[in-house]
Order: sequence, then C-alpha cells, then structure tokens
Amino acid sequence: MSKLIALAAAAIVMALGTASVARAEVPDSQLLRTYQPVTHFDPQEAFGPTAVQSFIGDSTLEQLVEGHWVVVDADPGPGALPETGTFRLNQSMCSPSAAVGGLACYRTSSDAWDGGSVVYGRVAHLADATVLQYWFFYYDDAYSYLYPPSDFIWQAHEGDWEVVNVVLSPDNEPVETAYSQHCVGQRRAWSATPRWDGTHPIVYVALGSHANYFAPGTHRFNPACIPPQALFLLHQAGLPLPVDYAFPGGASAGPPQSADVVTTIHKADEHSQAWLRFPGTWGEQQWFHASFFGTVPLGDSPVGPAYHDVWRDPLRVIAGWPVG
Repeated sequence: MSKLIALAAAAIVMALGTASVARAEVPDSQLLRTYQPVTHFDPQEAFGPTAVQSFIGDSTLEQLVEGHWVVVDADPGPGALPETGTFRLNQSMCSPSAAVGGLACYRTSSDAWDGGSVVYGRVAHLADATVLQYWFFYYDDAYSYLYPPSDFIWQAHEGDWEVVNVVLSPDNEPVETAYSQHCVGQRRAWSATPRWDGTHPIVYVALGSHANYFAPGTHRFNPACIPPQALFLLHQAGLPLPVDYAFPGGASAGPPQSADVVTTIHKADEHSQAWLRFPGTWGEQQWFHASFFGTVPLGDSPVGPAYHDVWRDPLRVIAGWPVG
C-alpha cells in the first residue's frame, strides 16, 4: 500500500510539474493579448496612441553637426534611421514653441497621417519574472497648467513615449502593475489594480502629458519631475504646483469589445522593428511657457523605448516607483 501511495504522489508531482512548465510556455503574443491595457482619455485630449511610421513620415531626420542641426534626410523611413550618432526627428510642419505648444498644428498633422490606434508590446523574460510592457507613442505632448488647455502656462515637446507594465510570476500569474508618469511612475499590486474583464488593467491617461493613472480625476505631479526653472517661476508667482487632469468621459482604447477604439498590438522587437535602435530623440527641443515670463527651451524631446531605464532593467526601476 505504501508503495502505491508513493507512486501516486510521484505521479501528482510530475503532473503538477508538467502543468507548471506548460503554463510558463504560453506564447508571448497570447500573454500580450491577455493583459493588454484599456486606456481612458480625458474629453479634451487631442491625441491617441499611434504608429511611429506616421510621425517618422511627417518628420525630417537631422544630425547635430558643429553645434547646428542639419537635415540629412527630408523623407526618412523606419529602416533609414541611423543606429549611432547625435540625431533627432523633427516634425516638419509644427513647433512646440508655438501657442499652447503648437497643439492645434500637431492635431491637424496627426489627423492627416492617421496611423491608427497602436500599442507596442514587449515581453521581457527575466530570471524570476516576466514583464509585459505596453509602449504608447503619442504625436505630441502639450501639457497645460489650466483646464481646458490655454496659453497661460504650458510645457510641450514632440514624440511622447509612455509605458504600462504588467509583472508576472515565474508561472505567469499577474503580480503587479506599474504605470509611467512623467519622469517616474506608480505601481500597485495586481489585486488592487482596476481591471476590465479580469485581466486587462484600466488606465486613465492625463490630458496632454499622457501620464498614466489608476483612477480618474486630478493628480499632483511628483515634484522630482518638475524642472527647477518651472518650480521657481511658480513659486515667484505664488501659484500651486501643477496637477494632471484625467477626467472621465473621453474616448477609450484597448482590446476588442472593451473600448470605443480597438488598439492593435505591434510586437516591439529590436530585430523586426528597426526604429527601436534609433538613438536620437523623437522630436525637436522641448519648450516651457508662462504668460508672465515668456517661452524658453527646456531640454530635449524623449528617446525611444529601448533607451529608457525601465526597458533595460524593468524590475529595478519599477521597484523604485511609489505605490499609487
């Protein structure tokens, strides 16, 4: 009898082990579809996440030569983007230094190209976890201090990249989510993450900045993400710190049946998506404007996903984000 019990126990252990291996071998494409986020936008939002090809096709490729930006390709394609050097994509028709960050101009250009609703999905298989990353590309970032957007105070740049992370255990059970917000982000346990249909994280996207939040409404910036120059001007003017606006009632995007717009997942693979290796910035210089001060440059536009720390070392970076 004891021999039969031992054989039965061994069979159970083998079956469990087989099930665990099978579960861990779920195709990447299925994992990305299972946990694809549902994004809700503010009613005033002018942009949705789109394909990079529309922005690339609407930009000139420029190289920094002896302190000056020189056009090296007036009509670049994704495969033509260089992998080394100091380059930038500069949207041809608009400038983020214009009124309200050029919002109206960029909206017109974006609508003309219509790259569709797209999210770039990446699966990072690590030693003790799997991280699903959903990278969203927005044509323009035009944050306004006031709601709705006005020319009072704003910050703007071209080519905005944001990411939503879903962390899975070694047996592919969801453990945690982490949403990007300006220079950092916030994280939550899976059990505390709002979800649609059980597995799709719900994300509330802030107007203009496209920072991602777990709930709608207004959200105070992390002070670490506010440039010192902007902090000084706000303090001098006796104004409170800026907030993000993510009110309900706008469009929603995500997997089929979950939203107004179906968002297609494109696999973010550095071999099949050559543009991921582009080392330059997605846009020209950033600008900051205050009606009582003027318009001043404020650094460069963002680099692409593969050059972000959360791509290179996702678990370490996410662990440093506060719980939201």
